[in-house]
Amino acid sequence: MKKFNWDEFKNKDNKIAVNCKTEEEAKDFCKQMHEHGMKWCNGESYLKNTNYNVHREGTCYYGSGEYSSRDFAEKYNYKILEWSDYMQKKFTKSDLKDGMVVEYNDNCFGKRLVIGGFLTGEDGYVDLGDYNENLKNVVSDLEIVRVYKIKCMRKISSIMHDDNLELIWERTETKKMTVEEMKQKLEELTGEQIEVTA
Repeated sequence: MKKFNWDEFKNKDNKIAVNCKTEEEAKDFCKQMHEHGMKWCNGESYLKNTNYNVHREGTCYYGSGEYSSRDFAEKYNYKILEWSDYMQKKFTKSDLKDGMVVEYNDNCFGKRLVIGGFLTGEDGYVDLGDYNENLKNVVSDLEIVRVYKIKCMRKISSIMHDDNLELIWERTETKKMTVEEMKQKLEELTGEQIEVTA
């Protein structure tokens, strides 16, 4: 998973288009644009409609609040990014492969290399069998919160340095809100006053 540069995308001078090949990608990208304060050029929320059905797997989105076919973006020399390269995907224990590097929610344990069903680090190892499919330890509060792939093979002492790792997955927690916070957010998004009823 690559990190998406929202400022670069929003800058119309950069001529960037984002292609969504599936409806799931389009919904996810429109949700992300909404969360970054963006709207369709007509002022409507991206949550209202993705317009994916018009061009389907050839749908491209622009920072200006517009969309087109991929053919149009190519014809006018837009740099086309694939949302699938940036999209947060579900990652499970079965997706872990030998040679990947994991990071915990507790930094005291450092990063660990996945080798033969074990998570091995400079300070010891843990059996991968102690983790459920959601990458949470079944006997402690430890969770795997990031997974990396190694960019190039090095000595074991330097293989897990940050400059040699490419992030492929990161755990994101669902935001928790009170009813009052949800009401305020809804009022902010719709511009209308909301009354909560029981």
